[in-house]
Amino acid sequence: MKKEVLFISTAFPRHENDVITPWLVKLMEHLENRGFTFTVFTSSYKGLKQRKFKNFKIYRFRYAPAKAEFLTHDTGVYEKLKEGAIYKILTLFYILFGLSNAVYLALTKHFKIVHVHWPMPHIIFAMPFKIFQNSKVISQFHGSEIGMLERFNKILKKIFIWLINTFSDQVITNSSYNKGRLINLGIQKNIEIIPLSNPHSTELRLYVKKDKIYILFVGRFVEVKGLPVLIKAFAEIVKKHPSAELHLVGDGPQKPELIKIVNELKLEGNVKFQGFLVGKPLLEAYNQATIFVLPSIKTKTGETEGLGVVLIEALSHGVPVIGSRIGGITDIIIDGKTGLLFEPGNHFELAEKITLLIENPELRKKLVEEGQKHILKNFSWENIAGKMEKIYMTLITHP
Repeated sequence: MKKEVLFISTAFPRHENDVITPWLVKLMEHLENRGFTFTVFTSSYKGLKQRKFKNFKIYRFRYAPAKAEFLTHDTGVYEKLKEGAIYKILTLFYILFGLSNAVYLALTKHFKIVHVHWPMPHIIFAMPFKIFQNSKVISQFHGSEIGMLERFNKILKKIFIWLINTFSDQVITNSSYNKGRLINLGIQKNIEIIPLSNPHSTELRLYVKKDKIYILFVGRFVEVKGLPVLIKAFAEIVKKHPSAELHLVGDGPQKPELIKIVNELKLEGNVKFQGFLVGKPLLEAYNQATIFVLPSIKTKTGETEGLGVVLIEALSHGVPVIGSRIGGITDIIIDGKTGLLFEPGNHFELAEKITLLIENPELRKKLVEEGQKHILKNFSWENIAGKMEKIYMTLITHP
């Protein structure tokens, strides 16, 4: 039995050290070990003609002159759409050329399963495979595209909900919070919750007591992450612990604003902007961290944290976690058991939770141990791959 799967994704790693969608690669590797083969249908980046990554075939479609192919890969498309009309124009070309290339691929190569990531708008690219090949289509929502659907006008919203209900054989999302959002939007398919996990490590590291106060954040510098809240909370920590450090790993459009807040609060010597880290440098950041914080908020446009995979990554490295009580974060953090929660946007409460962990190393140890049990049971790659394989095989064997 052939187990050929086409992954449709906005972006895909351009090289071994790329920070783009590492969890997607990890999922494919685990499913490859279970006998599936993969082709990735994704966009080009500045003329990139990559045709292979590891064992996976890559089909990159062009949608603009090379110098103008910057809609994807640098940061999330949904963030770029806020930056100007050029990105909205590029999105139209992206959809048009993506669809025409999908038609060509559907007429030249057959796939049993078409697994669509970010179905808004990528369900459009799955249509030719359903129409010409009767491929089984999986629509997997990660969060940001749900917010986009929620903000659409009534006509566009109805069109995309109809497309998803009509062309999808299975819908997947990453948290109970996002499942509720999809049901409220009118998705009528059975919705499975399959979270994606820590892409960088497959083993759990024991908790190690650290005396230095080193608070860590890893992620994109965008509004939804709530980084101004973390910096303001950290300013309260420094009043009592002047040698404390806050390390911000990542980058993004909000960085100038964050630097301004740091300067206004006179935290230049305590806050370290690390840029994107991968491999050993990222591992070292986790090894030094005393506490990890994910201070996500709900933006004015309704965007929030779909899951918070980085919390799983921190716990797997033996670092206790604090997160805001919002979105899918509560699937990972059970308050007082696997981590600590605070009300989103409340930097004074966040400062209190950070102080509690600073002053209670035994609590830090307990939260890590319980947190690791939780992620091993609910977020291990074996568990995730097993659930995905079950869905794949059900679709393949049932016409």
